[in-house]
Amino acid sequence: MNIIDLYLFKSIFRATLVVGSVFASLSLFVDFVSQSDDIGIGSYGVYEAIQYSLMKLPSSLITFIPIMVLIGSLVALGNLGKNSELIVLMSSGFSFFRLSLSVFFSGALLALIFSGSGEYISSPLERYADQFRTKNKFNIETLGDSGGFWVIDESKIININFVKENNSFGEVTIFEIDENFAIQKISQASSAGIDDFNQWILSNLSETLFSDIGIESNFSRYQIERTDLDRDLVSLSVTDSDELNVIELSRFIDYLDNNNLDTKTYQTALHNRLASFLIIPILALLALQMSVGSQRKRGSGFRILIGMIIGLAYFIAQNTILESSQIFEIRPEIIGYIPLIFVTFITMILFSIRRVP
Repeated sequence: MNIIDLYLFKSIFRATLVVGSVFASLSLFVDFVSQSDDIGIGSYGVYEAIQYSLMKLPSSLITFIPIMVLIGSLVALGNLGKNSELIVLMSSGFSFFRLSLSVFFSGALLALIFSGSGEYISSPLERYADQFRTKNKFNIETLGDSGGFWVIDESKIININFVKENNSFGEVTIFEIDENFAIQKISQASSAGIDDFNQWILSNLSETLFSDIGIESNFSRYQIERTDLDRDLVSLSVTDSDELNVIELSRFIDYLDNNNLDTKTYQTALHNRLASFLIIPILALLALQMSVGSQRKRGSGFRILIGMIIGLAYFIAQNTILESSQIFEIRPEIIGYIPLIFVTFITMILFSIRRVP
């Protein structure tokens, strides 16, 4: 990387940081306002809500990294183009192809810095934030300790051990009692989760039934049971794809495959996450095309507006396609890359038809 490459990278990096600070302020405000209904429950007050919002901030921002880099690139390259710095570079022997290559690698480096660090910062912080809020709302002091904690669900007394390695529910023991408080059944699962219908997903379940005729034992690899526990409490057991980094997602997909479970949702999330990384340098190239030629006379406000429109269109298209993948039988290896392919195609067309002075 020579001095010109470094200059271009620093310009885009600084502008992206400014844009990121604006997104961070808005995201922090929205996250805090969304906690207004929970403030006052248990020991969860305003101070705890602020802490929770700060811990959720990295995971909120990681979704908008492509948009932030796009707007930052538009502002930085737009200012360089408006001041004729890009024209001077190309007039001094720095070809447009070489300039494009420099911008592309600047975008790739930004993707590595922001997305890479965000993957390993946001995931544990988001899981800890959910744990922190639940502990304060329900005053559960032992949550996260090796001894686990106890909850009551109608006629069931449930002991849940917390797994520190991935901040999810580990071994779960359920005691079912009758109206005379006599134990009717003891169920023990090696791990548990909760689905979107508020049902326990129990894995490797061993059951011991007590009756007048004796004791009976059963084992099942997989079982579903209904629960009326509070959603915030049991949500700690959800293996949410948004709370896993790409390596954890890959390992979890392997685990589901090995146990003959459905992996489509997590595969879609994995490939969508990878596509979000790959699209960042392409968006930087798109910003370059909008910063040369006649477009260099446009002001920063116009570029920010265009960046917001393109970013919003990309965000809506990406989420629409992901949601529709649950309806239409589209391979998860393909669905996440559709926006990337489309943006790459548009950028290639612009490069082929635009004449740069």
